[in-house]
Amino acid sequence: MRPFTPPAWNARTRRLLFVVVVLFLLTFPLVNTLLTRARVDRDGVDVSASVVEAVDDGGRYLVSFRFPESVDPEQDRYAAVVGRTTFDVARATRKVDVRVLEGEPRHHHVAGEVYSKDPWIFTLVGDAIVLLVGLWWVRVGRRRPALRMLAMRDLEEAPDDEPSGLVRDTGEVYVAIGPVSATEGSSVTIELEDRVVVVRLNGHDNHAAVGTRVRAWGMLVG
Repeated sequence: MRPFTPPAWNARTRRLLFVVVVLFLLTFPLVNTLLTRARVDRDGVDVSASVVEAVDDGGRYLVSFRFPESVDPEQDRYAAVVGRTTFDVARATRKVDVRVLEGEPRHHHVAGEVYSKDPWIFTLVGDAIVLLVGLWWVRVGRRRPALRMLAMRDLEEAPDDEPSGLVRDTGEVYVAIGPVSATEGSSVTIELEDRVVVVRLNGHDNHAAVGTRVRAWGMLVG
């Protein structure tokens, strides 16, 4: 039989994977920052850096500094927002204590540094939105219009490991494979990957209850 739709990962699984990837991309920067801070605390060395500038920006205390050449031969300039006490000491002594990874001066932590809560807020809000929209999308998704099928024979139970889908049998006859989601009068609704097939039994038998996987043979009528 020639497949009508690919039997690989179904649409719901692909949507779920996409949501997981988006959550990872949103969360990774914050997680990476936290891991780097933990690494600095664990493996870093304490040094005294030279203060280049100390600025009071309306209650936001900014200190810029350079490491000794033995720590940073490039003599790049770094900055950090610190507490008032650290700021006052830095401005008076022109020195600030910094814990830094050897060979990686951009990975450091200034004593008394104040970290912004913005990354946490952005990440948590973003993750919440992705979860709410993503889970709705996984559950509902973009379902295509229902197919209509006129049964040509009795419905049969299908094994659980047989993938859901619609395959061509012979000529204009197709086989719909999937779980029964509803039975009403002389029709049965079968769930495919991203759509449903409503099968008119046309006098044929259906002994499968809702939730049972079945095969239905018939002609598509709309």
